[in-house]
Amino acid sequence: LQGLQKQNGSFVALSPTSTEYDVADEVEAEDDCDLRFMYAAIAVWYILTSSDDDDENTTNGYINIESATQYILSCKSYEGALGLTPGREGHGGSTFCGIASLYLLGVLDDVMSREELRGWKDELIYWCVMRQKSLMKKVVDDDGSTTNNNDNNGYVKEEEEEPAGMVGRPNKKEDTCYSYWIGGTLHLLSSSHLMDGWALREYVLLCQSPYGGFGKVVGAMPDLLHSFYSMAWLTLSKENGCCEDEEEADDDDDAVYESEVRSQVRESIGKLSKLDCALGMCAKRTR
Repeated sequence: LQGLQKQNGSFVALSPTSTEYDVADEVEAEDDCDLRFMYAAIAVWYILTSSDDDDENTTNGYINIESATQYILSCKSYEGALGLTPGREGHGGSTFCGIASLYLLGVLDDVMSREELRGWKDELIYWCVMRQKSLMKKVVDDDGSTTNNNDNNGYVKEEEEEPAGMVGRPNKKEDTCYSYWIGGTLHLLSSSHLMDGWALREYVLLCQSPYGGFGKVVGAMPDLLHSFYSMAWLTLSKENGCCEDEEEADDDDDAVYESEVRSQVRESIGKLSKLDCALGMCAKRTR
């Protein structure tokens, strides 16, 4: 790990050697030292070491924590998220990698309380919350048909909220993996209660396949990556008031049915093992 960390605090993907690595190639190799590699390196460091090993110069004998922290902060974009490398657009995946890295390094709270970074935490939380797609509304007519609420002369007979997934960047499509990247970031910031947890749960569950597993969007074929991150976020949704139930609804058939469905979902998700959010691993495996 020491050999992979550059002077600016980032980590390269391959160990440099005198015959294969040239400092002049660093610009071209920028993508080989982005926050994904930072997160991977710090996760390995975290698993292999303990807080008892810390030394006074914050290098822990393996990595330079201060320079790693500064590199992560240099990736902060104008809207508060983190890009893969300095100067890039904020992105859900790189934001999680950066925030999880700060958490694993044990400096997240300290960084968020720095005077020179006053307001950044609020900007970051706002950016994450706004990555949840707007709750679409559909009008349910007396005959059960649905129309757009803008096509009903301003008169809404009944509105139902549609499931709302997460996007990785503005103006992109929902994707189940961002439920974890964005939802996990909010979890680490103790702010997951600020999003609509039930709407996100419903979106993720809609992406289940009849063949088993989860796809990236509704109707997509399942794959291992999106199945894992869908399950990872569903287990996180049990915590921090993310999916607290609202006040009791009217005692009509629809409300009773929805309450029963939610009860079944809550029971099923309650059986999932606790997740170590920063590591993306089952918590009982990290003890």
